[in-house]
Amino acid sequence: MYRTLFLSILVCAHLAFANTLEVIRKIPHTGYSEGLDYHEGYLWHALPREIVKIDPSDGTVLLRFQPASQYSESVMWFLGYLWNVSYSDNHIYAATLEGRTLKFGKVGTVPEVHAWGLTHDGKSIIVTGNYSNKLYFLNPKTLQIEKTLTTPVKDLEDLAWDGVGIWSSSFSTYRGQIFRIDPKSGDVRQFFSIPNPEECPIVDGIAYDGKNLWITGKNCASIYYVKKPPERAITSKPR
Repeated sequence: MYRTLFLSILVCAHLAFANTLEVIRKIPHTGYSEGLDYHEGYLWHALPREIVKIDPSDGTVLLRFQPASQYSESVMWFLGYLWNVSYSDNHIYAATLEGRTLKFGKVGTVPEVHAWGLTHDGKSIIVTGNYSNKLYFLNPKTLQIEKTLTTPVKDLEDLAWDGVGIWSSSFSTYRGQIFRIDPKSGDVRQFFSIPNPEECPIVDGIAYDGKNLWITGKNCASIYYVKKPPERAITSKPR
């Protein structure tokens, strides 16, 4: 308990010193987002009522799909399936892509009433909760909890794994910023924002393409392709 409280105080103390991300380019965006993933050269974007496949070169929407539930949250590709969580129920869904149709089926449930974010580390499915500071690592075969990680951020949004840590954002406390969570300790070191964070005040869409990051959000007119900060910048002690 004391460790989590200390980390929360540390995060708040250094909020004003968020680092500025280097924007490589921007593409047009719907203006709303519930999640983002990058898969085989394309962006997959979760909206409440649809999931769209986007050409990352210019933002063109290539395909539109019906989501698994009445209110779609985050999406990710893993093990040949498109996984989807929901704000309207506590289910986890997985779909196969058959031509221009996603065929979803319910495969399990999330630990809390909803899940806002979804990613994987190559071994486990990682989900958030509902206004939650926790990350849950689930077995992809059984959907049972393997590990629960507590972070100093109370309302984690979308998630993206970069091979080392888990990128996320906050719905309320740290609006307009992203940060990486240590998958072993739950620590958050540095915060990062686009040059004009008021252009994307609620980040709710993060994807990693193997080199750099894609970010977008609510009330956000663009999807930003940003240079991933070097490891020394992410893991250094806050200034």
